[in-house]
Amino acid sequence: MLKQIIVLPIRERVASELRNAIFSGKFGPGYELRQDYLAKKFGVSRMPVREALHILSGEGIVELRTNKGAIVKEISKDFVREHFELRLILECEAIAKACIHVKDISELEYIHAQQKQAIDALDVEEISMCNQAFHMFIWKNANNKKMEMMLENLWNGLSTGIVVAPRIHATESYQEHSQMIDAIKDRNPELARDIMKKHITRSMGNMLMGISDHKNSLED
Repeated sequence: MLKQIIVLPIRERVASELRNAIFSGKFGPGYELRQDYLAKKFGVSRMPVREALHILSGEGIVELRTNKGAIVKEISKDFVREHFELRLILECEAIAKACIHVKDISELEYIHAQQKQAIDALDVEEISMCNQAFHMFIWKNANNKKMEMMLENLWNGLSTGIVVAPRIHATESYQEHSQMIDAIKDRNPELARDIMKKHITRSMGNMLMGISDHKNSLED
């Protein structure tokens, strides 16, 4: 299992879970995100919850309320498109830089192997952790701390799973990750950039479809 691998800081993991719930429609517009409730739900103190809400406020997803947590704002297709377009720019550049700077990819190959085991077991939590760890390895090896920090703030986990069944989405992701590893091994930044572009673009398409499907279900 992948439990030993360090993933995102607690505040980022809470923010990721909240993004997922908001993008999927579980927490719809106007939903009140109370710090006490969220801290209990995630099994953490109020501090990382407060920090996560500030992150989401900065992204325009929620509106902070003094001493009361936050209120979920309307999530538009334009918002999602802008979110993924920024990820696209940064992650494509990150993997291109990683092709040049990375010295040892044994950890990345280990993460990839664990992802396959998680998919076979349909362990959604482990799949998510592997996916995070895979992308984080690339960010860290891009040799650009500012880029790494920005990508951490943009990370939205397996939010695309709201559209595609977990095994289908995870298998597609695994196959694309395999291609990325080969491109990194070959020190081919242009190929790696193209594969990452396809990877992020597919996720964006899934998310946009999910928003449409969710809104349609509310109107039915």
